[in-house]
Amino acid sequence: MFLSRFIKSVYRLQQTSRQAVPFTFRLALRQPVFCHKYCSEEKLPNTELKSNHHVALTEDVIKTLTGGDPDLIKRLKLAEFEYEVSKQEGARTPSELTLQHWKELLTLSSTSKRKKYLVFLFKIEMTKLNRKNKKDEQKVKREAEKEVEKLKDNSDEHIDYGLGKNTICLKIYESKVDHFHNTKMLRASMFDLPVVYDLSYDQDMTPQEQKNAAKQLVLSLVANREHDHPFPLQFCNVNFNGPVMKHLVKLVPSLYNSDFPINISPKSYLDIFPRDKLIYLTPHCQNEMTRFDPDSVYIVGCLVDKGESKAHSLAKAKRENIQMAKLPLDRYLSFGGGSGKSLTLNAMINILLELKTHGDWTKALQFVPRRKIRELLQLTEVSRMKYPKKSMESRKQVIGDLDELLFSDVPRRTDVRGSKSHLSDRRKTSLYDD
Repeated sequence: MFLSRFIKSVYRLQQTSRQAVPFTFRLALRQPVFCHKYCSEEKLPNTELKSNHHVALTEDVIKTLTGGDPDLIKRLKLAEFEYEVSKQEGARTPSELTLQHWKELLTLSSTSKRKKYLVFLFKIEMTKLNRKNKKDEQKVKREAEKEVEKLKDNSDEHIDYGLGKNTICLKIYESKVDHFHNTKMLRASMFDLPVVYDLSYDQDMTPQEQKNAAKQLVLSLVANREHDHPFPLQFCNVNFNGPVMKHLVKLVPSLYNSDFPINISPKSYLDIFPRDKLIYLTPHCQNEMTRFDPDSVYIVGCLVDKGESKAHSLAKAKRENIQMAKLPLDRYLSFGGGSGKSLTLNAMINILLELKTHGDWTKALQFVPRRKIRELLQLTEVSRMKYPKKSMESRKQVIGDLDELLFSDVPRRTDVRGSKSHLSDRRKTSLYDD
């Protein structure tokens, strides 16, 4: 369920740049209200090789991938040899590899990891092929239905409602929905202060955490864009060649378009906003946030730490002498033991949107994942402890009932042993009596 919603949200964002912005805002785009003027031209690297195009390992491509490093060249040659052998053996491998695929293979150190990655790419390729085949079949089926409709007798001239025919309701296209959401974002950028995402933590995350950070940013964009009263979003300290931005551009290819309603800047938030208006949200500080201040600019650190939570955001806020605040989680919620209090990026934007709209902490903190709450954890632990005990008792009862039905007339060994033990007890008592 979560994966399907995530894919639909990414698709909607990808389609945004293909649609025109409403006419009422086209004149405003000549003098953009968002911070594209802070973005330098380095955000659009001009490379001859496209990462999503299929490439062969020529000398130029090998030099581009390895930079002339002999160890990397050796590993790349080995990966190419394994790939060709797998294709010859008929193993599950993709038909072609892109430049990005070769880069990923170059980072994998073992043969098993490379084989698993090739199987993963093969499954993706087969999924796309099956989807294309289904579309072709549906197209052929629709054309056949149209031919049958043409041969029917339409003498009664009755109105036929249905797909591709007359209808009493106007269809709302996705482009209109995108225009509506873009209008809300542009209106918010004119009148409201933004929420800032600090993208300066690339070096503090593992590759998997960087991918998760990009996915959480996409979910944050979707949640904010579809809200009735969205925030203007500002990305600061952006490294356009960093791993997080590369993953984000893969998920949202229209991110760098001029009409995309998000502000992206490589500059620091201290160069854009007054210092006294900034509030850095970090779970490691002592100051609790009591209410939402519409005159302040809230900063959310784009940091995903699945392991040990380190106070990187606290250290940065102290170093830059910025106000800090944390959500009052302990006042309204009781966290389970060992459950961290660091929330996802999309949970943070949902909480801020709810505070901005209603100002109710009870409603806002409903976006905290339920798996972190102590009461739910206790219930799940109790059910896990009780379930095996109940199952064993019911199993013993069923076995006992079957024994009684099938072997009720058969003498048991336990009865014989019981009689012998009874006799031995009688002998012992008689000896003691004597």
